[in-house]
Amino acid sequence: MRQQQSAMGQVSTLIVVLAIIFGTAMVQAAVGFNAVLLPVRLEEYGYGKSLIGICLSMEVAAVVLISKYITRIIARLGIFGALALATGIRVGVLFLVASSRNWVLWCVCVFFFGMNTNIMLISLQTWINTIPMTRFKGLAIGSFSSALSLGTASGPVMVHLAGIDGGARPFHVNMAIVAFTLLPFLLLAKFIPKIPAGPKLRLGFVLRMAKIAMFSSLVGGVTFYGLPAFLTLYGMMNGLSVERASYLISLFMLGSITLGLGVCALSDFLNRTVVIVVCVFVGVLCAVYLPLAIYTYPVALGLLFVWGGAAGGIYGTGLAIVGDMFRKEDQVSANVAYSLMDCLGGVIGVNLIGFSMDFEGSDGIVYVIILAALVYFIYCLSKVRVD
Repeated sequence: MRQQQSAMGQVSTLIVVLAIIFGTAMVQAAVGFNAVLLPVRLEEYGYGKSLIGICLSMEVAAVVLISKYITRIIARLGIFGALALATGIRVGVLFLVASSRNWVLWCVCVFFFGMNTNIMLISLQTWINTIPMTRFKGLAIGSFSSALSLGTASGPVMVHLAGIDGGARPFHVNMAIVAFTLLPFLLLAKFIPKIPAGPKLRLGFVLRMAKIAMFSSLVGGVTFYGLPAFLTLYGMMNGLSVERASYLISLFMLGSITLGLGVCALSDFLNRTVVIVVCVFVGVLCAVYLPLAIYTYPVALGLLFVWGGAAGGIYGTGLAIVGDMFRKEDQVSANVAYSLMDCLGGVIGVNLIGFSMDFEGSDGIVYVIILAALVYFIYCLSKVRVD
């Protein structure tokens, strides 16, 4: 009888994990859709790279500004309530930008879209980190990280199926994607746990306890947000059509899905901090060779595939460290802090890349990412010397 109950528990756990992974992919599919649609439309409207960068950075700046309220939102609404409310707001802001060329309105709408996207992701990260798993924790978290990339990678494909020149139609298609996101959570609402989130976040405590993981999230955010935000425009500036340039994002994310998942699974058997450092180094090599590889399309796709694997490995491995280090009571604070550092890196990266591409040309994207990696290496070396 106990064996039967144990087997049923394992099956239900697997179903819940798969539902979280599927829902996460759908959350990010809308983000990937916007990664192509928004910068291309803003450039068509006549805005420069700096203004585009500021607008796109609003998506991740939202997390930095509202992070201290996320615990209260999840505690008051519950995970399901937070997911449902965030879905409704995401649909609403897409409806507004579909019929407007006003840059200020776009910034406000992108801000609210990003805020609610991250409320959903933090809720899902917290949910999956509270599921009891005696083995394969790294594989489950790696699958979650891969789902983030899978959703983003599917965005360019969906854009071209919808038609990027279709007026408001691409925005309406994305609204449908956002609405569909809620379906798996409706079906599994009874499995969603109640999270004992306190009234205040313990961000200082979390940052002190997991310095290396948190700083890796900051540096990883520069690449994971900054590169997709401008990769389509980067390809177009180097002679690629908008369709071929947009698939650069897909290959980057596909690498995160496959190679990144393998890296996270491997981290179950290795020192996770060492795995993160190696991934950052691989990212530097990819950044150095991108300006040469971009002129040979298949080589550029292969390089971005490897780069995506390294970026996905950084995010998933760091998240696994956070899941291992903190108690259930601190999981909301830990996940908020991790996402906060990731998005702070994204804000810094997207803005610096936008300004750098305006003043230094297309290779400005490379300079910013290499600089972020060098700062991370210096920090790691300083910690080794102190310890």
